[in-house]
Amino acid sequence: MSSDNQPGTRRHRTASWLFTRLALQNLLRRKTRTLMLLMAVGLGTGAVFASYVVARGIEASMEQGFARMGADLVVVPAEAMVNITSALLTVQPTEATIDAALIDEIAKMDGVAQVAPQTIYSVPVMAGMPRHKANLIAFDPAHDFTVMPWLVDRLPRPMDTGDLLSGGRRAESVGEEVQPLNIPAKIYGKLGRTGVGPFDESFFATYDTVASLAHPKAGPPGMSAFDRRKLSAVLVRLSFGATPEQVRFAIARLPGVKVITGTTIVTATRQTTTALLGGMAGFTALMLIGALMLVSLIFSAIIEERRREIGLLRAVGSRRLDVLRMLIGEAAMATGLGGVLGIALGSALLLVFERSLVYHLQTLHVAFAWPALSEVVAAALVCESLAAIVGLSGALVPAWRASGQEPYLLIQREGG
Repeated sequence: MSSDNQPGTRRHRTASWLFTRLALQNLLRRKTRTLMLLMAVGLGTGAVFASYVVARGIEASMEQGFARMGADLVVVPAEAMVNITSALLTVQPTEATIDAALIDEIAKMDGVAQVAPQTIYSVPVMAGMPRHKANLIAFDPAHDFTVMPWLVDRLPRPMDTGDLLSGGRRAESVGEEVQPLNIPAKIYGKLGRTGVGPFDESFFATYDTVASLAHPKAGPPGMSAFDRRKLSAVLVRLSFGATPEQVRFAIARLPGVKVITGTTIVTATRQTTTALLGGMAGFTALMLIGALMLVSLIFSAIIEERRREIGLLRAVGSRRLDVLRMLIGEAAMATGLGGVLGIALGSALLLVFERSLVYHLQTLHVAFAWPALSEVVAAALVCESLAAIVGLSGALVPAWRASGQEPYLLIQREGG
């Protein structure tokens, strides 16, 4: 005989179905109370869901905007001449170099969040015209935070060895072929205009691309001066809480270098906004804790009101586990439906936000980066799950206490 046909299994399934029906009937019996509970959970869930999506959009938008502001510091050779610009995006044309070994030393310093090496070369870019030269700036995409954020147009594929990026003021367009060092190369992407002359008028390529141009597999060497261990500059982004003066003093002790400081207001704004985003995350956590306390209070009142019903169920032979399952199932159904209502409410709030504030930002040419659809769906599922978990957690303690009391005490206390 299979376990599915055993009498005990059938009784267990019958009891589970019975108490599930009782939980549903209890919700429908007090429609006003159930509706208010759904609205309370829905408002909390919707607020958390909408707050998270908007916060992620603000974070992504600010990351893109702050990345376009450039580095906080630039480390250059001591003899290099540097013109200060409003945004430290790239190195100024110079023949002086620093050793690449300094990258690891700078990256390990307190207050340094990210470092990006760059090397500038002056190369001919038109076949048969060796005197027609342009700046070719080598960068490392794995560590870059000043070049790729300005990419406004590109080919529909990943960047590969042999591809170049064209500055915003150059005439070349995406897909066009140029010949730096008489070697064909394709313009992979176009950068936006920054207002920084050396940046807007240069070509950019990965170090691997520059190496392939400098030492081609066939033909004469293209650029004997290429040495990956020699850098023109190291761009530095500070970590949260670090000051430019503190890090500048530490880097200045390295031999043969000097440090250029960017606009301090950019660093201060970036760090202040990071703190604000952290505060929003803390506020969201407080909302969840508040929702848990509210649901726990509501279910404590509900269970206290139904002590006689619970006592009668225990008196006619219902097990404590069955009563507990009924109360927990009732809470899970109520908060689960409230979570669905909250996701719908949060989506409506996001739609209003998009049609009002985001539209206004677009009229001011300020981009707002919404999170990816997959992330929004994942956030909705997490919020729905949290709503059910909050309901279960809020009802567990009062349900456990009530189901464990003696039936006559439950009946007598309510009757008295």
